[in-house]
Amino acid sequence: MRKFHELTTQEIEKSIGRLKNEGLLLEETVFIAEADVLRCRFLGRRVNIKIDLAYGAEIDPVDSFSSKEVDEISSLILTRL
Repeated sequence: MRKFHELTTQEIEKSIGRLKNEGLLLEETVFIAEADVLRCRFLGRRVNIKIDLAYGAEIDPVDSFSSKEVDEISSLILTRL
């Protein structure tokens, strides 16, 4: 099984598209010099997924999330590839 940090922007976007019923929604994709940023909501709370060109993908919560919830987001995305 692939690791979350190995995923591409396109793979994550496609997976999120399949997760609307699970409460994960993509609101906007932003491109900055060093990374792509997917601005999302998970169960109504804001969370960013950053795909750094050098370090790979990581989940960066904007609102308060437990580490268990961050792991859940990662797992959901990986299972819907």
